[in-house]
Amino acid sequence: MTNKKKTNLLDQARAKHPILLNVALMIVAAIAIGYIALLFVDVFTSHGQERHVPDVRNLTLEQAVAKLDAAGLKWDISDSTNYDESHRPGTVLDQDPKADSYVKAIRTVYLKVNAMHARMVALPRLTDVSIRQGMALLRSLGFKNVTIDSVASPYKGLVLQYTIDGRHVAQGKMVGINSAVRLTVGDGSIDITGPDAILDSATIDSIEEQNYQAELERIAKESRSNND
Repeated sequence: MTNKKKTNLLDQARAKHPILLNVALMIVAAIAIGYIALLFVDVFTSHGQERHVPDVRNLTLEQAVAKLDAAGLKWDISDSTNYDESHRPGTVLDQDPKADSYVKAIRTVYLKVNAMHARMVALPRLTDVSIRQGMALLRSLGFKNVTIDSVASPYKGLVLQYTIDGRHVAQGKMVGINSAVRLTVGDGSIDITGPDAILDSATIDSIEEQNYQAELERIAKESRSNND
């Protein structure tokens, strides 16, 4: 009897206020859906579950991965193209998030890993060019370890010979940009006269002013060819 009365009351309410009843039902449904959604968000975002980020810098990639796995964290390599001589090849240079921070369990730790070797480039033409052009070419390719020796010569500022890590390397060969380059340059202390001296001076100027861009293009082509 009681159930029939409740049913009758519900039917009467629906008949008298159909819109209000529908709105009330929609509100109840929205609250229920919102609650269920929050439960799913908690599950998928690991709400309240934080992980301590260990310090994996200066570790090998294998050691870093083992440490992150043990901490329950995901990982990915963000950069492995740069070579830092002050660190061992293949070691972790930096990480994001930083060490000793706390993150969600689903957070990925990004690792910057030292390359296994320095970037390789085709060796440019370094002899019979001015020291200014030779240094510009080397710097544009990324060489930093460059020393200059002077020897007695009629041709001041002209690169007469060079070594790469203490040995001669042919033009166009692939070398690491961390190689030690030594340039031997004429000091102009020997005085010569005649057409040869004028010609050589003009040749130096011509190489410096006209062939610089052509040399860069040739180096780029050789590098692409060697990489292929």
